[in-house]
Amino acid sequence: MLRSPLALAALFAASAVSSPLSSTARRQGIPAEQCQGISGPFLSPSFPDPSILYIESSWYTFGTSDGKDVQGAKSTEFESGWTKLDGPILAIDESTWAGPQQTGSYGLWAPDVFQRSSDSKFVMYFAALDKETISTDSAQHCIGAAISDEIAGVYHPVNDFVQCNSTASGVIDPAWFKDTDGKQYVVYKTELPDRLEIREVSNIGPKEGVQWVGNAQKLLKVNGQGIDDGNVLEAPYIFKRGDTYFLTYSTHYTGSSDYDVQYATAKSVTGPYTRVKNPLLKTTDEFGCKLIGPGGASFQRDPQGSQDTVRVIFHGLTDELNINKRVAYSATVKVDGDKLSIDSA
Repeated sequence: MLRSPLALAALFAASAVSSPLSSTARRQGIPAEQCQGISGPFLSPSFPDPSILYIESSWYTFGTSDGKDVQGAKSTEFESGWTKLDGPILAIDESTWAGPQQTGSYGLWAPDVFQRSSDSKFVMYFAALDKETISTDSAQHCIGAAISDEIAGVYHPVNDFVQCNSTASGVIDPAWFKDTDGKQYVVYKTELPDRLEIREVSNIGPKEGVQWVGNAQKLLKVNGQGIDDGNVLEAPYIFKRGDTYFLTYSTHYTGSSDYDVQYATAKSVTGPYTRVKNPLLKTTDEFGCKLIGPGGASFQRDPQGSQDTVRVIFHGLTDELNINKRVAYSATVKVDGDKLSIDSA
């Protein structure tokens, strides 16, 4: 994620950028390079912060767009065949707490979607600019939620569900998790100082997923446990395999080749989490293609009968290191106890 006004303006200009693929690849409709072990790039010219959900024999992803709405895509294959969903998806103008900049952007970032068990409706979490701070020198993001009868939208904001943080510089990157005991949580990032937190939400009735339960709990702080994060810790996600909870996240600036996907493990959803020093994904050519600054990853939450694998979708930069050109990739991750890995073959 980005903080400065100039960076915000650059991010929300994403819809005007050109494809990162070569002219030959664009004409043929194929990537300029074929990766091995990971699939992509796809969903050009830009699909940052992709989420993941499998429903009705199809994979769905939602990501950051121009700040006025989010974007979505669908595939039956996961590794390929992604097609964009028609909009609008999120009716952010119905929100009573979020406000637009002069450009019309609400600063929408990093949506995440799940389907409720209580009524089969879909809940989308998102970050947007707090209208109370938007005209100040320190505009902040809050996180909220919206509900739709259909996975593709339109999602309508739940205006009594919102979390800001007056002691930090905003709250972003919400992601949902349902534990094996039925309890539900939202994990997210608080900015300046960067840290990851988790807070329980209701798991029953009409308020499932859209009512806070109890207070937030801290999970990790930036540059903690002797690891240099470049002063950035963001994009958290939680999934569970066996008796191990995996907390994934990205570090360093999202527009640099240092951006990565790291993880920590615990035996309780609220921790304590122990960080793994070697990133799961980083800038590399080991997959037979140039992968630059991978991050903003989302993982398959439901094991669907497999405890030793997990699907992941994430974005990466192109050679230009342009935040308006972050394309999507996918992969299958191996789970071996408390270790994660991706084969390059």
